[in-house]
Amino acid sequence: MSDASVLSHQYKTASELSQTINRAVITLKKACLDLPGAEALIPEQCDAHRRCLGELLEAFVALLAPPGAQRPDEASAARVPGALVARLQAERRGDLVYFIDDLERVATRLHEEPAQLTDADFDLLDQLAAAADAEASSVFRRLMRT
Repeated sequence: MSDASVLSHQYKTASELSQTINRAVITLKKACLDLPGAEALIPEQCDAHRRCLGELLEAFVALLAPPGAQRPDEASAARVPGALVARLQAERRGDLVYFIDDLERVATRLHEEPAQLTDADFDLLDQLAAAADAEASSVFRRLMRT
């Protein structure tokens, strides 16, 4: 496989993950914070985004945890680029344990009590979305240089 093909696949994966996270976070913010556009949301749509985001957070927790600590769901883990996991580990090396705990807490809240999402939860989700966006942009720039 050529470098361009590998980068193209990496970009597709990173871009899809970034879009999925951003769409889910925006939908949840509209619904939970009663932002403009909330009235047009369908409850099933909100539930689907909430479940998807919860599964992705669980995959991030499993992938960021020390080896052997947890096994990620293979379907969700396949959607998370290894480079993004490495980026988060590098960015959060001083507080990775706390970051993982926060991700677990938000994942649990998404599954059990989504109406109780806090501003801190949304800040964490925004940070994750920004990291996914940065990874997609990084891969895109490398792809354009080939």
